[in-house]
Order: sequence, then C-alpha cells, then structure tokens
Amino acid sequence: MAGFRKVLTFWDIFWLGIGGMVGVAILTFPAQTFASAGPSSIISWVLAGVFSMLMAVVYAEMTTAFPKSGALVVFAYEAFGKGMWARYLAFLEGVGFYLGTLFGIVVSAIILGNYISPWFSSGIGLVVAAEASLLIVGVVNIFGARVTSDANKAMSIFFTALFGIIIALGLWYGKFSSLVPFVSGSSGFFGIIYSIPVAILAYGAWTAVIAVPEETKKVRDIPRALMYSIGGATLIYALLVLVTYTNVNAAQLTGNNYYPVLALVATFNSPVVLLLFKVAAIFSIVAVMLVMVMANARITYAMGRLNFLPQSMKRLSGHSIPLYATLFAFTIPMLLSFFPGYYYQYVIIGAVVGTGIPRLIDLAAYLRIRKRSDYRPAFRLRYGLAISAAALIGLVISELSIAISDIGWSVVALAAISIAFVALEMHRKRNMRSDVTA
Repeated sequence: MAGFRKVLTFWDIFWLGIGGMVGVAILTFPAQTFASAGPSSIISWVLAGVFSMLMAVVYAEMTTAFPKSGALVVFAYEAFGKGMWARYLAFLEGVGFYLGTLFGIVVSAIILGNYISPWFSSGIGLVVAAEASLLIVGVVNIFGARVTSDANKAMSIFFTALFGIIIALGLWYGKFSSLVPFVSGSSGFFGIIYSIPVAILAYGAWTAVIAVPEETKKVRDIPRALMYSIGGATLIYALLVLVTYTNVNAAQLTGNNYYPVLALVATFNSPVVLLLFKVAAIFSIVAVMLVMVMANARITYAMGRLNFLPQSMKRLSGHSIPLYATLFAFTIPMLLSFFPGYYYQYVIIGAVVGTGIPRLIDLAAYLRIRKRSDYRPAFRLRYGLAISAAALIGLVISELSIAISDIGWSVVALAAISIAFVALEMHRKRNMRSDVTA
C-alpha cells in the first residue's frame, strides 16, 4: 500500500499552526480573562503561550524520533514497552486527542454562525451554518494535505493581515489610561493564574502539526515551525487583548460580552473595517476547523494502525489521505452540531480528556523514553528534563479552574474510554485465538 506523500514544507507547517490556533478562543475569551484579572490578564495570555511552547518542544523532539502520522498516539506505545499497559495508555491518549479535536471542531462550528449573520446565531440558522461549514472543510480535506494546506494558508494570511490592521487601529485610538488599575477583576492578582487555563485553550491546536510528520518533507522543520507559530500566535493574542482592553470599556467587558473583539472593531465606526473583520473572523474559525479535521483524521488513522479501530481507517485514497478517517473527522462533528446546547460540556471534556490527560501521559513517556539507547531524535532539547518539568507546571496550572462538576463529566468520559478499551482488547484477543486455531 502506498504511503503518504511528503508535500508539506516549513511554511505549510507554520501556517497550519497559525490556522489551527487563531480562531474562536481569541475572539471570545478576552472578556472572561478580563472579568477575572482585569488588564493584567494580558500576562495570562503570554504565560499561556510560554507554557504551550514548553510543551510543544517536548512533543517536537519525540516527533522527530517517531515521525509517524498521528504521532500523538504513538509516544506512549513506544515508551512503555508495547504491552497491555502501553496499549491502554496509547488508546487513552488517542481517544483523548480525538475528543479534543472533535469537540474543538464542533465548538468552532457552533460559534461560526454569529459572525456570518444574526440569522445564523441561534436556532435552525445556527445548525445550517455549522453543517455547511463542516461539509466544506471536510470536502477540502478529502483532496489531500496539499490542498488543505493551501486553503489554510490563504485564509490564515488574510486574517493575520486584517488582525494586524485592527491592532494598529486599536493602538492608535486606544486609551491606555483604561489599563489602570492594572491588577483588578474578581480575583485580583490571583486572577492572572486563574486566567491561564482559559487563555491556554486558544493554543491547543498546535498539536495538529504533530499529526502530519509523514506528510512533511523535512521532519526537522517541525520543531522550528512549531516554535514560530506559537510565538506568532502569542504576539497576535497579546496585542489583540491589549487593544481590546484599551478600546472597550470595562462595563462591556464584564457584562457577559461573548464577542469582545467584535466590540473592539465596532468602536472604530467603520462599516468597511467591520465587514472585513467579520470575513477575517469567519476565515480564522474555518481555518481552525480545517486544520483540526486534518489532525483528527490522522489520529484516527494512527488508531487503526495500532488495531484499535477497523483497518479501513488506515486505508489511503488516491489523494494520499486516510479517506474513511477523514469522512469520520467531519461527519461526527456534523452530528454533534445538531446539539449546540451541550456547548459547555464539549469545551470541558475537550479540555480535560482531550488535553490534560494525554499531555500528562506524554510527559511521562518523554521522561521514560529519553533514557533509551535507541532513542535518536533528529532534534534534541538541550535541557529536556528542566523543560519537561516546566511544561508539567504549566499543565497543572492550565487545569486549575476545572470545577468539581466539570471533573464529573470528564470522569464519565474516562470511564467510558476504559470500558471501550477492555472490550476492544477482548475482541482482538478472540480474533488472534481464532487465527491460531484456523
């Protein structure tokens, strides 16, 4: 069977990182972080970027050692001996990242309608907008990594340029006196820490880059592209949050304003800029969906490769994409988008099961595997232990705001994943015994 085509360059990977990250979260979360810490929550957005960078370089090193499609699923399997325990951790990680990307896609689709038109912000209009956008990004992905990357790159360059113009206007018109008192909000100084878990959600999709090493021309480009894209996203986030806080009054920011950047653009009183912003916002959200569908399909492919899913999931099409995995990557979100009332649960399960647990597993895998004599990554961190320790601190902080009720949803999801693993392993062993008998 033919393998993946190596079609992605450094700049493709860089823009996949930008397109995967800059979207719904930066357009909606600045109001939440302001309510918690006031203007000082700008620091939270920067620290979230730093913690994401620390985690990303650990992943980047392991990816250059195991450059397999859906590499996120592979690390624990390689590190813990490929036995039952290793398979369980790999399954837990694979399903976790699958759910993380799945719910990220769904949440993005639900929010999209608000930027298209008031007609698509609720009810049947919202569902129509979500379904149409998911179908579009799914069809684009079916045509392969090259087409997907080009579409993402075009949209990402457009919205990055437009956001740059908005930042420039915001800096020109902003009232920097509104940043005083700098530390305020409901939690004061501690609000900076409490805001990091919110801000870090805006960075989560950098993992999409780790999913496509087999389609990357030079695997050594992945670490550098990751660092540049996270650094670029951090700069965009920090500046957008800054100009939002200096142009939108505090009453609006603390009054359940779910679209603070839109409120920022409205202060310019320019219909043209407002229209261009809405186009840029739509592009940024669609780009996130596009990249996450791509990553979701590769994770599903890797699960098929490890015999967790039917073998059809690792079958490649003529466009060198896992066809059935890609179909599942956008049709399942289409089903979930019919239930936008579960938006909050989608976010929480994606944050804990889809981010916290898999990353904890991978940090443990990194500490274990780096001691092996046959571990030879093309990119090696100079201070790997210190960086992984700092990444762990960031991971703990990023989960601090999870409430007891939120943990309940995640425990249910974790229990369901564990039961599914046991059932799959029993089925696999029965098949193995049948093959031996035959």
